[in-house]
Amino acid sequence: MSIVTLPPNLPVKRQDFGLQTFDLSFSSGDTGSTQVAVLAPPRRTCALVSEERIPSMSEAAQWRALAHALRGQVNVLAICDLLQPVPRGTARGTWTAVAALAGASSLSIQMGAAQAGKTLLQGDWIGVNQGSVQRQLLHVQADAVADAAGLIVVQIEPVLRVAVAAGSAVVWDRPTCLMRRTDTKSNWSSESRAQGGFSFDLMESWE
Repeated sequence: MSIVTLPPNLPVKRQDFGLQTFDLSFSSGDTGSTQVAVLAPPRRTCALVSEERIPSMSEAAQWRALAHALRGQVNVLAICDLLQPVPRGTARGTWTAVAALAGASSLSIQMGAAQAGKTLLQGDWIGVNQGSVQRQLLHVQADAVADAAGLIVVQIEPVLRVAVAAGSAVVWDRPTCLMRRTDTKSNWSSESRAQGGFSFDLMESWE
C-alpha cells in the first residue's frame, strides 16, 4: 500500500463528503423501546467528480494519472476538505497535542503564547497522527479560544480512534484522512477533443 497525494491543482467540479456509521439497533416488540450498539468506528466517505468535459488535456491527464496511481483499491488517497482547507478561526502557527487516550471527545492543543486569544471555530478541521496510516481528520464541534498560555481545548468528532502522544503535531493546514476506492473500475469519456467524466467514490481506510 502507498499513500497517494491529491494533486493541488486537480480541477474538481464537486466534492461530496459524508460519514458512514456502523450501528446495530434493537427494538422491543413489547414496549417499543430502542437500543443502539456501535459496532465499529465511523468512516468518512468522499466522492470526487470532474467536469463532464475538461477543456485542458493537461488537466484531464491529472485525473487519468490519479486513476492509475490508486491501482484500484490497493493504494489510499489523502483527502482534505477542498472548500475549507484551513480553519475559519484565527489560530495559526505550530501546534502540539497534550496526550489524549483513544475514545476522547476533546483534545487539548498547545499553540504557544503568541496565539493567546486566537480561536478555532465550529466546523474547522484539524488532523492528528498525520504522519502515519492511523491519521485522523477531526471536526471541531464548538468554538474555542486559546488561553493566555496558548492552550486551547476543542470538542471533536469523531472521538479519537487511537491515542495521541504528548508533543505530537496537530495539523491545521490541509489535514487529511486516508481513503480507498469503494469500487475497482475507472471510466472516462472523450468527445470533441475534450475529456471528462472522471469520478472516484472513496471511504476512509486504515491499516
